[in-house]
Amino acid sequence: MIRSLLLPGTLSAALLLATVSAAPAAARPLGDRDVNVPEVGVVLHERDGDPWRVTAVSKEVSPSHRAAYLRSADGISFRKKKGYDELVPAPKGGRVAGVPYSSPGAFDSVVVFDDKGKAKRIRTVRKPLSTAYPAWTRDGRKLVLSIRKDGITTVGFVIVDPVTGTSKAVTVRGIDQDAAFQWTPDGRYLAANAWDQEWNVRVIRPDGRTHRTLRKVGIMHGADAFSPSGKRLLTLCLSMEASNFCVWDFTSGKLVKRVNDESREWTIGWWDDRHLATVVRDEGEDARAVVTDLNGDITRVLATFSAKAGRGWVDLVYTPSR
Repeated sequence: MIRSLLLPGTLSAALLLATVSAAPAAARPLGDRDVNVPEVGVVLHERDGDPWRVTAVSKEVSPSHRAAYLRSADGISFRKKKGYDELVPAPKGGRVAGVPYSSPGAFDSVVVFDDKGKAKRIRTVRKPLSTAYPAWTRDGRKLVLSIRKDGITTVGFVIVDPVTGTSKAVTVRGIDQDAAFQWTPDGRYLAANAWDQEWNVRVIRPDGRTHRTLRKVGIMHGADAFSPSGKRLLTLCLSMEASNFCVWDFTSGKLVKRVNDESREWTIGWWDDRHLATVVRDEGEDARAVVTDLNGDITRVLATFSAKAGRGWVDLVYTPSR
């Protein structure tokens, strides 16, 4: 699933993509449909055969809270679920992770809903620590949340087993203060941005030990910066002259492609192994979510945002459709 956060003035958008590699949807003879989400100010442009579709949305309603909506069974409407900042459906369906506004008692918690809507509250960390940015493994069996100190600084992660209702919290040193942990494609390790006089990506074992470090690769983009095949990693590579997307071979750590991002305002992530999804804004126009090839050329429009939505913080959660 893709989780795309529209954050004015920031470098990237959050991404959670869990799907298999597919041919570009723009190449298929598909039926088009527009799905309006008026509460958020977004119109989705969907096609039959798309590898994923939006299953949840949220918007900022105050500096400390968001309003979260889950897609209804009819597929054409979204219903607000009160009291939740984030709702993230699992890639394989059946479960939804929810980050509540507040948790009772001495512990922060995450709520996992089953396919019948029954809620299971699972403890994560002792307050005043908190957790955010839920990310599922690609098989939907495990969940990770990032631990935050003072609601701002990331200091570790919590792995949650939604079946047993148990969790394990791990503190990690040396990661970026804004890091959001994500799973590697095989679900064995976690990955996070790390700063050590240069931007690195650290691959971390479930016990918190470093498995390997990809050095000087830039800032990993989104909650899943790995391509659908799992072979490539997407970052924002920084230099004194400009910032561009960089595509890296995850096994070797070697640069595969530098992608022009001149028109990008926010990053969504991978569309398939040969295309990216970004948010762009032409001069005088509202923002659009688009698909681009690795040369930076637009091949598809995925969503359009109203002027108000473009100025705010809007979150689209895409779940694999097959």
